[in-house]
Amino acid sequence: MTIDYRDAHDIDLDQLATLFDAVGWQRRTANRVRLAQLVDGSLWVVSAWEGDVLVGFARAISDGAFNAYISTVAVLPAYQKRGIGRELVRRLVENRDGIQFVLHANDRAYPFYLHIGLDFQPFDNVLARPRRH
Repeated sequence: MTIDYRDAHDIDLDQLATLFDAVGWQRRTANRVRLAQLVDGSLWVVSAWEGDVLVGFARAISDGAFNAYISTVAVLPAYQKRGIGRELVRRLVENRDGIQFVLHANDRAYPFYLHIGLDFQPFDNVLARPRRH
């Protein structure tokens, strides 16, 4: 397996929808305009490819100077536990030491971020307003 990583916004939306559907994120694929906005509205996008197949995706929303939010890290189930998710996140934070990165993870993904060794640490003064739909 050779995985090619790309730092670019030119993501095939059909393949991105397939990836998101495979990890249970059908809500994100229901509206193609919003799916495109998810990619276009991100400052940094990293994707993982095996040949012409999108196998992983991650993005960061940021001002590019001080703060960034890592969101939407996904790897096709058949490719999980191979270091692809770790590499996607590593590439998002690489050479950006002046930026504080934050992320929100569900209960299932939370241990992954603590485990990947990129200095993500919990802190308890984060506030979040949940989605209303």
